[in-house]
Amino acid sequence: MLSSYERAMLEALYDSNRIPLWIFDSERNLINCFVSGFSADHKELLASYVGSLLGYVKRPQLDIMCYGQELYYVFALERQHKTFYLFGGPMLLSGFYHVMEMRTLSFAEKLSAKDLESIVDHLPVVSLAFFRASLRILMLLLNGQVSDVDEISSFPFSTLQVDGTFFHELSENLQDLQLHTPYRHELAVLDCVKEGNVKKLEFIYRTLPQIKYGNMSNYHSPMKQLFYGSIANTTLITRYAIEGGLEEEAAFTLSDVYIKQMEKCRTLYELNRLNEKMAVDFTERVAKLQTLKKPEYPNVIARCIDFISKNIHRKITLEMLAREIHLTPKYISSLFRAETGQTITSFIAQQKIETAQNLLVYSKDSFTEISNSLSYYSQSHFISVFKRNVGMTPKEYRRRYSKG
Repeated sequence: MLSSYERAMLEALYDSNRIPLWIFDSERNLINCFVSGFSADHKELLASYVGSLLGYVKRPQLDIMCYGQELYYVFALERQHKTFYLFGGPMLLSGFYHVMEMRTLSFAEKLSAKDLESIVDHLPVVSLAFFRASLRILMLLLNGQVSDVDEISSFPFSTLQVDGTFFHELSENLQDLQLHTPYRHELAVLDCVKEGNVKKLEFIYRTLPQIKYGNMSNYHSPMKQLFYGSIANTTLITRYAIEGGLEEEAAFTLSDVYIKQMEKCRTLYELNRLNEKMAVDFTERVAKLQTLKKPEYPNVIARCIDFISKNIHRKITLEMLAREIHLTPKYISSLFRAETGQTITSFIAQQKIETAQNLLVYSKDSFTEISNSLSYYSQSHFISVFKRNVGMTPKEYRRRYSKG
């Protein structure tokens, strides 16, 4: 259906922007796709879901579809006297760091937390300008003609919800919102530094739009604005690294080194890259210290702890854990207590409480949502367990420690 030249160009385009591309015939059969990194099951699931969106398309020649922070585009291709449809998406307008946030995505229904996180990890986060440019390139490549920027910017998009709006309204609203990087994104970076979580930090920098430090009215130069924002960022990261265990003298010395390097930067690109390098450097140092402090558990116990951590939103039972580790419940229970000094049940309860504390501080999720996401029997059960372990109710805890 596509020429070898067109396939090569689409592969190159996908490699450069990572926006999944799907081509369907008029019967919604998948003809071709350009995606990578997904498991076969996840690829099949996304293909089926994107194909189902054809039912929402109002203008087959060109349509733009939006659902919350999700974007898709679709346009018709005429090949060999037949009509085909090229879908681009899903792509995201912001990063997602908690499963509860990911649950707002239109394709999230019935997916496990693990599957959902895996899929979101491979989806691109785009700006509206990048979205428009990618769409125009594809239209020019495959149809030989392209809509101008103003036409796409004011295009009335189809919505997966009942109420429609206009793309240019969305664009204007998001541009206003993105004068500052959302506070939860800044907290996500700082938490990674404090926890020594290098992998998560690199994921955030890979998926987040460029960090913005607001419109500092005294500094009209973008370079000066980024420079002073970078100094403030370095100061915050230094403090969080100290909280994570880095010695104060070493942290402040490292901070001075990076600030001096920032003074020598001459381009926005240099300064942005140095900002990321600085954050990763601090995080790696914290991670190294925390690794030295952590007890080294036998492989079986380490696997148990890893499974509990990855499935904390589920109702984890001893039998479930035993099946995962391929040992008897009695043996795992005995070994876990001997190595950690606590029962599996109490460890799971503790991890759920710590997760709830983070959600109360860093999210706006209701108590019911938090209770459901952590598989408590009911909201009243969650409140009772939380108060017994923390010494205050979730409401009191949020009021005292909330950061946003």
